[in-house]
Amino acid sequence: MISTLENTTASQISARLRDLREEEGLISLNRVATLVIVTHTGSLDDPIKAAVRASQEHPARIIVIVTEHGSTRDALDAEIRVGTDAGAGEVIILRAHGRVNAGLDTLITPLLLPDAPIVTWWPYTPPASPSQDPLGAIAQRRITDVYQCENPKSSLLRLARGYKSGDSDLSWSRITNWRGLVATAYDYPPAPTPTAITVEGIENNPSSLLMQAWLQNSLGDDVPVEFKAVEADHGLSAVTLHRADGDIRLMRSSEEGITMSLPGNNDDQFVTMPKRTMYDLLSEELRRLDPDDVYGDVLKKAFPLTGDPGSFAVGKPEPTDVFTADMDAVVKAVAKDAVARIATAIEERGIAHLVLTGGRAGTATAERIAISLEFADVDTSKLHVWWGDERFVAAKSSDRNDRPVISALTTGAGIPVYNVHTIPGSDAGMNLDEAAAWYGQQLTIQGGDSAFTTQGEAYFDVLLLGVGPDGHVASLFPEHPDARATSAYAVPVRQSPKPPSERISLSWPVLNSSRHVSFLVAGFDKAQAVKTAHTKIDAAQCPASAVRGTESTTWFLDKEAAHFL
Repeated sequence: MISTLENTTASQISARLRDLREEEGLISLNRVATLVIVTHTGSLDDPIKAAVRASQEHPARIIVIVTEHGSTRDALDAEIRVGTDAGAGEVIILRAHGRVNAGLDTLITPLLLPDAPIVTWWPYTPPASPSQDPLGAIAQRRITDVYQCENPKSSLLRLARGYKSGDSDLSWSRITNWRGLVATAYDYPPAPTPTAITVEGIENNPSSLLMQAWLQNSLGDDVPVEFKAVEADHGLSAVTLHRADGDIRLMRSSEEGITMSLPGNNDDQFVTMPKRTMYDLLSEELRRLDPDDVYGDVLKKAFPLTGDPGSFAVGKPEPTDVFTADMDAVVKAVAKDAVARIATAIEERGIAHLVLTGGRAGTATAERIAISLEFADVDTSKLHVWWGDERFVAAKSSDRNDRPVISALTTGAGIPVYNVHTIPGSDAGMNLDEAAAWYGQQLTIQGGDSAFTTQGEAYFDVLLLGVGPDGHVASLFPEHPDARATSAYAVPVRQSPKPPSERISLSWPVLNSSRHVSFLVAGFDKAQAVKTAHTKIDAAQCPASAVRGTESTTWFLDKEAAHFL
């Protein structure tokens, strides 16, 4: 039975689902989980078929989210499947159009099964940090599949940066049977310890990378594990255990199985091990809903991240300087430059993202940008505005960075209210950590995944930053423990050396995902920090040195701030 609803709501969908079950006389089963599938138009059939089949083994309510960000409508459409069309559960397909996508987590809340774990699955393009995604934050398990990405290795690296317990990827599930077979071969009598292991596969294949990392993580440094790139029809094509009594070689010889060669045995053995389907992989993930921490350990081994915040600024164009007479001249120069770049971005890409900063100069610049946009031939409905940091105080507090300029941006410049992304205040019903995660989620919703590529495609078009006398930017302070975080979009900052003590700041990878970075600095008290930032990239000692644009970085300085240059 299939029922469709247009321009509907979550409560109407729940009511219709109840009616359908009564009309069809369906027995209510004890469903073990809610499975949330996040996909895009034209990519529904395979994931739904796999999920429905898996629900025969693991009864689940399946909620499919189809994101239609580019739609001209702001509406929710739904399709409900029950009975033979939905396996042992029910399938609810939600098509979120336009701005409805801004609240997907709250949208599906009434549809979640009570007292049942939530699993979120991205069968195609995953977010950079699933735990920060609004539909990942509510889940106990988060499943991705980098095989479906344009660059699987790069996508796996991004997932490694944002990994949290509860994440998993189907490239890991693809080698479950391989790992069991290798473990069996390892103990083949007389079971001498291998002197080395060779993993063969296609270059940058994620399962091959994870197999190599799993072996190295399991065996330690005493047994070297090498990777050999080969041209093959299979991502992971062979594993060879080199032993004193001869090699044990496991090789994928067909879609159906593995050929195993053993020492002293001239006859190869064939082991049935069919290539795994999407159903096989999903079903395995649903068998265990507890976190797969081994996967997390293997990710760390595969991508030994240094955690150095400065790494996000490395390899980008060197900064340039613009010298002006005073702060007013800095403000005028920065605003003029920003408006020109915003206009170019909208003309070339149909959208622009601007990040504002606080402080006297930052506030004055934001107000001037708003005035300039008001009189410029710029379609401000295409402009999104963000803040680099915010004090965690009440929304109407005069201490906030956004309060002085909200009216100028929306009423004056005509930027839609829903395009002005403010950071939650302390009175928003969230604690500091929740508010930081929420702001990160807004970036995810707007497509800010590029924040987790060191030198990837930029997300923001213009990032404005002030600099403190100590060299801090946003709310990332020198030698501050909270300034070391690199795995989230936005980070909570406690015990700030500058009051108020609690703040929220965009993180290093996000700040470094801007095409153009503009530092606006005025005053002699900033001169030493400016000089230090111009020497070398050192995020710990001078945070201002560790933010650079993918295309340009410009320091707008008055003569006092430039005193030591």
